[in-house]
This record gives sequence, structure tokens and C-alpha cells, in this order.
Amino acid sequence: MADMIEEKWPKTLVGCIIFLFVLILLLATLVPNAMIDKAMETERNMAARLLPEKDLTVVINHTDAVYTSWMIHSGLKEAVANVFMPQAPTTVEAFEEKAGWWFEYLAKRGEALQKIGYQLTYRVLLALYWMPYFLVVLVPSVFGGLLRWRAKRLGFEYSSPFINNNAINLLKWGAILMVVSIILPAPLPPLLICTVLLAGLPVVFSLLISNLPKRI
Repeated sequence: MADMIEEKWPKTLVGCIIFLFVLILLLATLVPNAMIDKAMETERNMAARLLPEKDLTVVINHTDAVYTSWMIHSGLKEAVANVFMPQAPTTVEAFEEKAGWWFEYLAKRGEALQKIGYQLTYRVLLALYWMPYFLVVLVPSVFGGLLRWRAKRLGFEYSSPFINNNAINLLKWGAILMVVSIILPAPLPPLLICTVLLAGLPVVFSLLISNLPKRI
């Protein structure tokens, strides 16, 4: 039974799920709003230096629209605000005096979660901004990798399992790091996203495909 569970849920996947859960819990309870505001401001300034003003405006407008749709119109914002006991007129005054700090803390945590949600939306849409350029670079890389692989099949050139396996591992850990970086309340340089999408991933895909086993 344990072996079956291990096959269905690899240790790496279970570890990543636990790590993400703990990370979200820490963000929801400990990260100050000022830190989130500073990260958003820094990241926005970096994007302003990299992107044309018109394109950045489009990204921000799309972020506002998508955030409003999934956070406000869906009722999620109200649900988050009412997760814990709200401060109401019917609350005993003596309890309010003693536990006022608790209500203030919950209000700040709800505000922090909303800011993180907005930042998450902004980062996803900023990454999607590079998708057309990414596809332009990716298609030739994949095509070149296929041609290289076919040449190896017809000749005597060695197809490296080492490179193939490491390329797969890079893609796996890259996906995990991407999810973590989207959630983290720290400035994420847009130039880093651009470099990974336009330079790193096409090379990894090309190496992965060109070093596939000769017999599949």
C-alpha cells in the first residue's frame, strides 16, 4: 500500500505541496503590508524601465480588469474579509476593548492577501506579455531539436541520457520556482522573466528534444 501511494505521489511533489502550503500560511500571517507595497512599487519601477509606456499601461489595465473580475465580482474579497469573526455592533464592548488588536490584525492580513492576489495577477499577465516573443523563439528551437534528433537516429552520433534527464529536471524545478516566485512578496525583475522565457527555455527544450532516445 505504501509503495502504491509513493508511486502516485512522488516525494518531490508532496514536498513542494507542503512547502507551498507553509509559504502561503506564512504570507497570510506574518508578511507586513509595507513589505508588499515596497515590492510592488520596486517591481513596477523596474517594468517601467524595461517596457514601453504604452505596453506597461496595457498590462496594468489588464491586471486591474482581471483582478476585479476574480477577486471582487466573484465575491472572493468579501469571503476573505469574513473568514474570521468580524467586528460588529453586537459585540460586547469589553471584549472589543480587549481584542481590538485582534480585529486590527485580521483586517491587515485580509488587506495583505488582497495585495498579494493583485501582485500575483500582475506577474502572470506580465509573463503572458512575453508569450508571442517566446513562441517565435521556441518554435525554431523545437524544430532544430527535432532535426538534430533525427540526424542522430540516422547516424552514429550519441544521444545523451544525461543531458535529456537534466533538461527534464530543469523544466520541473523551473516550474516549481516559477510558482514560488509568483507568490513571493519580493521584487521579481521583469528582465529575469524575459531572459528565462526568451533565452533559457528554448535552449532547454532544444537540448531535451535533441537528446531523446533514438528509439521511442
